[in-house]
Amino acid sequence: MSTPEYRKVLQEHLAQVEAELADRRRAATPSGERPGFGKRAGDYVAQVVEDRTNNQLADSLDVTATAIRRALALIDDGGFGLCQSCGAPIGDDRLQAVPWALLCMRCQSAGEYGDRSLRRPRG
Repeated sequence: MSTPEYRKVLQEHLAQVEAELADRRRAATPSGERPGFGKRAGDYVAQVVEDRTNNQLADSLDVTATAIRRALALIDDGGFGLCQSCGAPIGDDRLQAVPWALLCMRCQSAGEYGDRSLRRPRG
C-alpha cells in the first residue's frame, strides 16, 4: 500500500474510532451520579458495571486514536513506517494489519514482555 493509501485508511479509521469513543463517553453515567431512591440494588450494580465497561473501552479507543494521530503526523514528517524505538522499518505485513503501528514486531514484543534485550539499538 502506498503512503497516500495509508493516510486514507488511517483517516477513515480515526473517524470511526472517534465516533465510537464519543458514543462510549456519552453512554457512561457521569461520575458521582447515583440512582434515585426506589431503585433496586441490582439495577445500581448493573449500571456501575456498564459504566466501567464503557469507560475502559473508551480509554482503549483513546489510546488507539492517539496512535492513529501520531501515525498521520509521521506521514507528514516522513517517518511513517519506521519503528519509533529502534528506527527499523516496521514491515508491510504489520502495517497492513495495524496501519497505526508505531513499533516493529521485535520492539513491540520486547515492550509487552519487558525484555529490553530484544530491542534493536537505534542507530
